[in-house]
Amino acid sequence: MKKLLKITLALMMALGLQLTSLKAVNALNSDLSKVGTYQIPIKSLTSSAPMPVVKKAFANAFGDTLEVTVDKDGKMQAVATLQNMIINMGSEYYANVLTIANGTTLSTKVEKSTQGMGGETLEVEVPEKISFELPQLDENNSTVLSITVDFMNYFMGQGKDYPTNVTLTLDLDNAKELQKEYVLEDGTYDVPVSVLKENSDDQSMAAQAVESAQITVQNNEVVVTLKLKEMTMYGQTASVDKMEYQLKDGTYKEATVIEEEDGHPKKVQFKLDENKELTNVKFYYGGSPRGAIARLQLKLDGLTKVDPTPETPKDDEDKKDEENTSRFTKDGTYSVDVALWNATSDKESMAASAINSKAKIIVKDGKATMYLSTKEMSFGSIKASLQEFYIGSEQEDYKNHGATIIEKDAQGNPTLWAFELPHENEYINVMMNPHVAMMGNMDLAARLKIDYTTLTYVSDKTELELNTKKDDQQENTNKDQTANKENQINENQSVKTGDQTSIQLFMTLFIISITMIGFILRKKHEA
Repeated sequence: MKKLLKITLALMMALGLQLTSLKAVNALNSDLSKVGTYQIPIKSLTSSAPMPVVKKAFANAFGDTLEVTVDKDGKMQAVATLQNMIINMGSEYYANVLTIANGTTLSTKVEKSTQGMGGETLEVEVPEKISFELPQLDENNSTVLSITVDFMNYFMGQGKDYPTNVTLTLDLDNAKELQKEYVLEDGTYDVPVSVLKENSDDQSMAAQAVESAQITVQNNEVVVTLKLKEMTMYGQTASVDKMEYQLKDGTYKEATVIEEEDGHPKKVQFKLDENKELTNVKFYYGGSPRGAIARLQLKLDGLTKVDPTPETPKDDEDKKDEENTSRFTKDGTYSVDVALWNATSDKESMAASAINSKAKIIVKDGKATMYLSTKEMSFGSIKASLQEFYIGSEQEDYKNHGATIIEKDAQGNPTLWAFELPHENEYINVMMNPHVAMMGNMDLAARLKIDYTTLTYVSDKTELELNTKKDDQQENTNKDQTANKENQINENQSVKTGDQTSIQLFMTLFIISITMIGFILRKKHEA
């Protein structure tokens, strides 16, 4: 009996270690999972050299922090700002990092360098910043790097490269995301804009108040013009009283009102103190003296200049017709590639699998209507289909611009939608709802990306031809019935993550242990 109890307790301890390990790995992955540039404190830099004085000198070779850039594939590129090292072995010997494996020198500086034991100390040009590919970190947020140091090359390598391994450990808990500063050409640009919460990338409630943004650039000075509108909060309508923006010294300054409506700002204007994507702002509304803090996100990448609209002489209508820039040269049916993208980031939406990659556009009497087909998608073990689809963003009156359902499957799920193209730009703001109760049954924001480089004229037909083949219908019905059965099974099962499964196993073992302890105590009592 004691043996069985020991086995149970051992299992519980093993599971506890497993859960701890999972937690550490998950923390690592979540800290550097988002594309961006981070300033990360260096927890330690430990040399493999056995001498304590060398280890001590190497400890600060990379300074206090490392700059790490994470790309869309999860690869990490680091920049180390190198420090002059002093090795104290009775006398002071000066040393400098010369190379880091798979690294590139970005800049140089002049520092003292000692050419080995008893060697001469000179002032030489050495690397100041080195960019290198950061290898995968382990569960301790550590990785091993191969470096060369001038002093070690003379001391141990007789003047040749003498590679030394160092273990770099990062403090990911205190990583700070950095912003890129943009240099922009003179001109006027329409800018995608979002209003994010103060401490997360979720949309702020104040996002409803910002309708659009435009910037004007002159000598790299950026003036932002925001168009504001009413917002709804807790069933009440409110207008912005004023808006403040943060300067680089941390203070706030009120934006200039350039247009009003009913005593409230309709358009405000301010100059960016720093040409960065995110600017802290405060919105005041409802007469409150306290401003709601948020982050104004201006997407400054890949902007297209707004061409000023020239006045067209009344007697020059023919020239105006010639300058028509519509992508659709004539009425008929077109094919084009489409994708569902995130509302604010240039990546696929969580619901990207819900739409087919090919769409039809039918142009009749100059009016373009898109026909978009949708299909079942998965969220873990949950399967769902889009039930509502709207044209517009959260900041727009999207509820009054719903797409029309053209076809449904055997279960009543929409499979084909139609809507008039609001414009011919690459991205169209959309809102959708798959009616998933566990996700709050809420409208989700996204962007429909239309790849106009694939636009192909198919035929001169201006009416939609629906697929009425019985074989195809039967095949689709069979697929739908199978999917419906899977959905019914999934609805009867709770959604389980890896962590939840581990926790349930832990609780099972815990209950078994308690039961066995009770059994043992009862036997002792009976004896």
